[in-house]
Amino acid sequence: MKLLNSDIKTKEVLDWKGIHLINFQYSACSMKTRIYLNLKGIPFTSHQIDLTSGENFSDWFQGINPRSLVPVLIHDGDVHIESNDILQYLEKSYKENPLIPKDSEETVNELLRFENDLHEDIRNVTFKFMVPRILNKGHAPKPKSKNKATLHGEADLLDDKNRKYWEDYKESGITDENVRSSLIRLKNALSEIDQNLHINDFILGNKLSLIDIAWFVYVTRLTYVKYPLKDLHPNVYIWHKRLYEKEVFRKEVEIPLIMKCVINANGVLLDLRNKGIKKLLSA
Repeated sequence: MKLLNSDIKTKEVLDWKGIHLINFQYSACSMKTRIYLNLKGIPFTSHQIDLTSGENFSDWFQGINPRSLVPVLIHDGDVHIESNDILQYLEKSYKENPLIPKDSEETVNELLRFENDLHEDIRNVTFKFMVPRILNKGHAPKPKSKNKATLHGEADLLDDKNRKYWEDYKESGITDENVRSSLIRLKNALSEIDQNLHINDFILGNKLSLIDIAWFVYVTRLTYVKYPLKDLHPNVYIWHKRLYEKEVFRKEVEIPLIMKCVINANGVLLDLRNKGIKKLLSA
């Protein structure tokens, strides 16, 4: 989605030349976009926004993206938001090393919409199993900036929806019921992908595509929280292991040792309370 210049309140970015990516190191959508850019060999300048400190709600960033979400792509002063829209825009702009199979545009569009519909589910899993609520105070919603940008000249309802999510999170965290529903939806989606990978090397056939990049990030996140991937989806497990061995994929999804320790400790605590991932999946 390309924003109108009138939507941009942080005017300095309108003069930026080349490809710039405003992103957060550990954001799933940022990871997906960085993997894509590196696979395509597209040079870009990275600008990090710290979501843990609420920097995405600053006047500066809200003046670029009214939704306060990363990533944001700036290409010669044009501002693009929403990761899947960004990838499809880049695919049309850079024809070399295609990552949408020929004559599969509609299929890719449909599958990217499906993957995007599961974004809140992967978010629920992340903030239930990866980031204990006590350590995640920075994700509480902050007051709306008085200079909040518009989206195509209108107030952006999705920003309100995202803020409502964080208000609910601040109030009650991620409930067992909500994360169980998210796990079931993700499990069902991965079961379908597993069937495809039984006969193909990649999700859409025998060539790597945007869909593989998108699901690689989701699956990596699930493996970090000890989702039983190998037992439930053996073909996805093999596919993911093969991609993870490639540095271009692995380097963008790696997390620090301290974060792994926190995830493991949180997992043990949840297991002791009978609220671990396997328990919720079997409930």
